[in-house]
Amino acid sequence: MDAWLNLRRLIDITANETDFGQLDDRSQRVLEWVMHRYNPKDPLFVQSIVLDSRVASPATIHKCLALLDRTGFLSFQVDPADSRRRIVSPTSKAIKTFGVLSRRVAEWANNQAR
Repeated sequence: MDAWLNLRRLIDITANETDFGQLDDRSQRVLEWVMHRYNPKDPLFVQSIVLDSRVASPATIHKCLALLDRTGFLSFQVDPADSRRRIVSPTSKAIKTFGVLSRRVAEWANNQAR
């Protein structure tokens, strides 16, 4: 039980150290999905997120993507090969935020191992 409570405390503290904690749970999950699959050499399209992420309904995912755009975590560009598609990329803010989150989790894990 202590391990779970310690992990939960870490999640709360870490989320509050960044703008990530201000996002609702579904938007966090959409952003995590994008960050996990992002590859600058292989474009990620809105349609792929909607169809493959399985985080929520398509309408909810579109709302999450709009929020992530407004809050500066994701950027969108029209696909030059097909103007009907939009390419999704994490911003420097998203990359920095996940760097902070990753470092905090690594520090926590090292402290737990002692």
